[in-house]
Amino acid sequence: MRKILLGLLVLVVVGVASAAAIEHQQSGLPKLEINEDNFEEVKERILSEIEMKISKLQTLKEKVESANSADELKSIMEEHALDRAKEMSLRQIERAIERLEKSNNTDAVSKLESLKEEVSQATSMEELREIMKEVRGILEGAGLSTYANG
Repeated sequence: MRKILLGLLVLVVVGVASAAAIEHQQSGLPKLEINEDNFEEVKERILSEIEMKISKLQTLKEKVESANSADELKSIMEEHALDRAKEMSLRQIERAIERLEKSNNTDAVSKLESLKEEVSQATSMEELREIMKEVRGILEGAGLSTYANG
């Protein structure tokens, strides 16, 4: 039992660390040139995003602390993994929509917009995988096949 819990703890730490690294690289914040004119605004946006991440981690910490069994802890971690995967999928779709809008591909944009709701409502990793297969198909059909895999 201790080995299982230790293994799950290691997965959580590694997952949080890698997610933080990925989010740092793919932050939801647009790339801005920081200068004296926008310094306060950019600073506030960055702090707001950090606060949101801290809040999510605090909630996860509380759930993990309140777990009373290995099954409950496993369920919490699966839920967390699904939430993270949905967030990353939604960001991928948003980036694809931005690219498709630049090329005026309104049909593909419309299809991707409708899939965003499905991603948000996905209740399992398998369901999310199926939705993302559909996303990749739309992107490939729109000529963004290398982007769909990235």
